[in-house]
Amino acid sequence: MTSNDASSKIKGEEGTKVKLKLLRGNEYVDVELERKAIKVYHVESEMKEDGIGYIQLLTFDEGCADEVKKAYEDLKSKGAKKIIFDLRNNTGGLVDEALEIADYMIAKDKDVLITVDAKGNKEYNKSENDPIMDCPIVVLVNEYSASASEILTGALKDNKEATILGTNTYGKGVIQNVFQLDDGSALKLTIAEYYTPNETKINKIGIKPDEEVEDIEQENPEEEIDEQLNRAIEVIKGM
Repeated sequence: MTSNDASSKIKGEEGTKVKLKLLRGNEYVDVELERKAIKVYHVESEMKEDGIGYIQLLTFDEGCADEVKKAYEDLKSKGAKKIIFDLRNNTGGLVDEALEIADYMIAKDKDVLITVDAKGNKEYNKSENDPIMDCPIVVLVNEYSASASEILTGALKDNKEATILGTNTYGKGVIQNVFQLDDGSALKLTIAEYYTPNETKINKIGIKPDEEVEDIEQENPEEEIDEQLNRAIEVIKGM
C-alpha cells in the first residue's frame, strides 16, 4: 500500500473514529483515534524583557498575515512597545501574505514591491492601509530567509520602518510559470523579477542587513547562544 492509499483510509469526517494497528519495536498495538481537523500554526510569539515582543513567522502560508496580526495584538495587550520580527529560516511562500504583513508596518501609499518583466515594464505595489504596528521594529534574517521573506524585508528596509539584523538573505526574487508539454514533460519559465521599493535587485543577491551579526555554532547544542536575537534585544532597547 502506498502512503497516499494509507492516508485516504485514515482520513475521514471530523468526529468519526478510526482503528489503527501500530508496530512498536517487535510488537503490534491496536489504537482507536478520533478524527479532528488539524490547524497548522505559522507564528510563534512571546514577551521578552523591557516591553519587547517577539514574533517568529515560520512560513508565508495562507492565513499567516492574520496570525501575525493576532500575535501582535496579543503582545500589545501584554505591554509590548517594541517588536522583534524573526524571519530566519523562513524560505517564503505566498507573496500576497507578505504584502499584507507589510501593510501592518508601512505607511499608506508607500511602495512595497516592484515587479519587472522581461521587457523592463514595471508594476508597483503600494501599501493600502494605515499601519497597526506603530512601534520600533527589528527584523532578524539569515541566509535561509528567501523569496517572500526577502520581499517583506526589502520593503521594510527601504521604507526605513525597521532595522534589519543578521546575515545576508538567500537571494530568490523571480516569478516563474510552469508549462505542461504534450509529451508529459514541463517547461519552467521565468517571466519577471521582484525588486525592492528602491529598485534593488533581490534575485541571486539577497538583502543586506543594516547590521551583520553571525550566528556562531556552539560545540554544546544544549548551551547554544542565539547571538542574533541577543543583539536584536540590545539594539531595540536603544530605540
